[in-house]
Amino acid sequence: MSWHFIIGCGFRQNASLESFESALSKLPETDHYSGICVPEDKIAHEALCAFAKKLALPIYGIKKHAIASAITYTQSAKILEARHTGSVAEAAALAIFKSPARLLAARAISIDKYAVCAIAKGTNL
Repeated sequence: MSWHFIIGCGFRQNASLESFESALSKLPETDHYSGICVPEDKIAHEALCAFAKKLALPIYGIKKHAIASAITYTQSAKILEARHTGSVAEAAALAIFKSPARLLAARAISIDKYAVCAIAKGTNL
C-alpha cells in the first residue's frame, strides 16, 4: 500500500513564505509529501506558490463543498462562519482523498499567526 501525505493550508492574505514554513515545522515529519491543498480561491497566492516551489510540490485547489463536508478535529467558530468547516487546513488536507484518510495531527499555527498547516494521510487521491 502506498501512502500519500498531503499538506493542507489555511492562511490570511498577508501570509509569507516564512508563515507557511513556520506552521509546517510544528507538525510531525513524514518521509515525503504528495502535494499541498488549499481552497480553490487561494491557489495563486504568491507566498503559497513560493512555498510549493521550495518543496517541489503541486498545489491542488479544493472546492468549497468538499471543504465544508470534511470532518475536522478543530472547530473554530470564526472559520465555521466564514468557510463552513472547523479548520480550513485540516479540511483541505482531508478533502482531496477519494477514500478514507486521517489527520496525523490537528492544525499547527505559524508564529506570526498568518498561516495554518495540517497533514493528512491516505491512499487514494
